Amino acid sequence: MSKEITETIPTNSFLPIGYKMPDKSKQFMKLKQGDNSIRILSSPLLGYVVFSHEKKPIRRPFSLGDFLPEELTEIKPKIDPETNKPEPSKHFWLMLVWDYTDNAPKVLEITQITILKPLNLLCENPNWGDLRQFDITINKVGATKNDTEFTVIPNPPCPLKNEIKNLVEELHEKDLLNLEAIWEGEYPFLTYNF
Repeated sequence: MSKEITETIPTNSFLPIGYKMPDKSKQFMKLKQGDNSIRILSSPLLGYVVFSHEKKPIRRPFSLGDFLPEELTEIKPKIDPETNKPEPSKHFWLMLVWDYTDNAPKVLEITQITILKPLNLLCENPNWGDLRQFDITINKVGATKNDTEFTVIPNPPCPLKNEIKNLVEELHEKDLLNLEAIWEGEYPFLTYNF
């Protein structure tokens, strides 16, 4: 056995201590019931998203405008079970965040207008400004599309913790994260094992 392998794997264990199975699907943050505390770590990618009948997201940059009706016909959007009509496209913000619940970096895609509007207002307010300068709590109440409500609560500005700052720098230095990959239908994190 090589020296490198024996240093990585303890002799009394088959796998390294702290090993986590990589799972690319876990890199996207899903807002849970109750408080979801985050720190935004990047400028958002802005765009439009529609889900195909195969439930695959198809995204387009904001600069190209929304999907045209003939494009939506070709995409064959997912059918809304409540209306039995194709679901429309949605405007989104997609960004890197720190998820304090999981204590890990995540990609957060926001399409809910009840979250986007308050975030936009905070951004435009000179007393708050850059959303990366403070933590934000997004409270979710409700279980269905029709009864779910969100509240956006800014927390007092504070410096980003060094451990988070160092991890984000490492992600960029080692090219382990590319948010732009979503335009090609790919995952933003090269590997995800947080």
